[in-house]
Amino acid sequence: MAAQHDKLVTVTTAANELEGELIVSLLKEHGIKATSTGGLTAQFRAEAPGVVEVLVMQDQMAAASSIVAKQNG
Repeated sequence: MAAQHDKLVTVTTAANELEGELIVSLLKEHGIKATSTGGLTAQFRAEAPGVVEVLVMQDQMAAASSIVAKQNG
């Protein structure tokens, strides 16, 4: 079983891959390891559009959430 700090959690979602990568870059500038997933499905035209998730380690969630909130301010 993975330790609590080893678990990836979703800090936010983005409408497309570019927006997701901009958020990942912002978090990395603040020393937070981040990645995005779902970029390939976000561009599909379907009844339920895809979403890009921005993921961080669970122990960095509070700091990441704060940074994202300030950016969306």
